[in-house]
This record gives sequence, C-alpha cells and structure tokens, in this order.
Amino acid sequence: MRSPGLQALLDDAAFLAHEAQLHLADLHGVEASWDVDLAAGTFTFEGTSGRVTYPVQLLGSAAPGPRSWLWGWANPSGYSPQVLRAANAARALGEAYGIPELLAGEVPFDLVEAGEGIAPGYTLSADLARACSIASGTWFTYGGGIAGGTRVWMLLEGLTLPASDFPRVLRVLGEVLSSGTISDHRRAIASYATLRGLPWDGARLRLPDGEVAITFDDHGRIAQLQGSNGPLQPAQ
Repeated sequence: MRSPGLQALLDDAAFLAHEAQLHLADLHGVEASWDVDLAAGTFTFEGTSGRVTYPVQLLGSAAPGPRSWLWGWANPSGYSPQVLRAANAARALGEAYGIPELLAGEVPFDLVEAGEGIAPGYTLSADLARACSIASGTWFTYGGGIAGGTRVWMLLEGLTLPASDFPRVLRVLGEVLSSGTISDHRRAIASYATLRGLPWDGARLRLPDGEVAITFDDHGRIAQLQGSNGPLQPAQ
C-alpha cells in the first residue's frame, strides 16, 4: 500500500515514465551490459548501440536481506551531493507534502510484491524512482542487479524523448492502463499532457499526427481509447 501522497506522484509520472523506459530500450536494448562509477558520476551501457556513457545520479537500492529500500542520501557510504541531487529533491518533495516513503531513510518492502520473474522490492523501487523523476524532472531511470540480489536504482542524464507521435502515445496509454497501477485516471492523463506539452481538453489528447479520444466511466476511470491518426486539424 502506498501513501496517498506517493500514489498521487505515481499517477503524475505513470505515462511519461513508461514512455522513457520504452525509449531507453529502443536505444540500448534490454540485454545491454552496464557499468557505473558513482565517484566519477558516470554510467555506461555497452551493447548493440556500442559503448555510450551518461552522467548518473544515485537514487537508492533494494536489498533482499533486510527487505528494504535504502535511499542514496541515507547510505552510510556517503556519496557526493552531485550524484544525490534527484534523491534529495525527492526528499524535499516528501517534506513539502508529508510523503512518508520519501522521508524515511529506509523503506521496508513486502516480499508478496515479488511475483514470478520479479526481483524482491522491484515494484516499490520502481515507484520511488518515478517519484524521483517527478521531483527532478529527469525521466530515464535504471535498476541494475549487483551482488547478493541487491538492485541499485539510478537516474541517467543527457537523454531526451523524441517528439510525441500517434503510434507511441497510443502504445504508452494502452500498456500503462493494462498494468492497473493508476489510481486517478483523469489526473494521470492531465499530468502526462502537461509534461509532454500536448493539448488536452478533458476528452481529447491532441498530437501532431492525430488525436486520442478518451472516455471515462462513472468512477472516473478510462473506459475507452479511440485513436484518429492523421494531420492535426485546427481546434474549433
């Protein structure tokens, strides 16, 4: 169970965070090897796209032993402020809105959250990484496994999303909705439109190459998506 404040952030981040992950996979695949040097503040992918290095920030880590997430700013290793900017931004957001998961240095996770093929703590970690994206305005997160089953979560800088297009947006909306992770559907769509700079009138999401008509049910949940692919017509 997430606190109401954290769930609101997750709704805000849901669609754009997923789109960022799809783009990261497009760039580097899902099997690329990686290496991180937190002292230097660099993260490197090596795979089908060759060797590519990005500036990196440390968000936190999830360890199966203590069954908890440890925020980067609470890690006793004492990392530099430069690589903790996003984690500290999330902490400040937690202080401003009273979000407990962003304030506690260590956040326990329930192993029940781990399903088949899902590492312990993965769901909570991905949620907290999305909160860091909202807090920092940087959307490309990565969780990599290290020794002992621990997974370290990082935020990669120097990446940008391509311009929105009809096929990708329709895919993003459909995949996130099917995951069942959104609480407030209207908020999630409105936030995505704002963050992506897309016109949204409460019923239609307008794109450069089409639009998506969105119907809500009596409970405010998205009941239907209808897409129209073609040149954007002037708004009436």
